[in-house]
Amino acid sequence: MKITPEIINTIITVLIIPLLGLMSKSMIAYIKREIDQLEQKIGSEAVNSLLNRAADAVESAVIAVNQTFVETLKQQGTFDAAAMEKSFHLAKEKAIAILGETAKEELRLITGDLEAWIETKIEVCVNRNKQL
Repeated sequence: MKITPEIINTIITVLIIPLLGLMSKSMIAYIKREIDQLEQKIGSEAVNSLLNRAADAVESAVIAVNQTFVETLKQQGTFDAAAMEKSFHLAKEKAIAILGETAKEELRLITGDLEAWIETKIEVCVNRNKQL
């Protein structure tokens, strides 16, 4: 059998062009999956980074209030329930100030209730520091 230009055109039209179409669809689907996975990874890393920064801000605030307020009152023997409440509010205010507006807005999107999240983190930090 002699291969003529017409046979080559027929082979290209019947076999190669449809195969290229299938390969293109597969490549596009693969690329979309890879992009989706990368976006999820980047999103997760960004969220984790934000939460870690926020937790560090809360911990820094708790340590600062402990050093400047709580320890002084404990040495004077005047650390009572009212002082404990005040130290909690001081730590909360300091943590919120450290975070800044952008981080607060982003955290509200993630946590829903930023105030409750910060309060819980403060309690965790205080409890952890008591055990040390």
